[in-house]
Amino acid sequence: MSGSETSTLVVLTTGKEAFVRANAILQMTLMVRKTGRMPVELLLLGPGIEIVRSNQKNSPQFEQQLTELRQEGVQVAVCEVSLASLGLTRDQMFDADVVKGGVEVGTRIMQGWNVLTF
Repeated sequence: MSGSETSTLVVLTTGKEAFVRANAILQMTLMVRKTGRMPVELLLLGPGIEIVRSNQKNSPQFEQQLTELRQEGVQVAVCEVSLASLGLTRDQMFDADVVKGGVEVGTRIMQGWNVLTF
């Protein structure tokens, strides 16, 4: 995606300590994509990576939301440093790209993207 388009990176740093808030952010991200039809990416950073953990109480709900986001064209990514710091592996998480979170944020800013952090 080019920086000349109106593009938005949503960075979620809220994890299992606030699942209701995380749920609201996922819904908002979906609505931004559906309403604006603009390029939208979701980056899970720090405690936010808890959303992709497949073995927790809220996992079915989050799996459904992440699937719907991807079906709408939202790229879902998790920070590899955050994964390592929480000791998570790919087999413990739902499908998502693994990226260097800080690099992604910096790149998107340089490309002129809107960056929303929650």
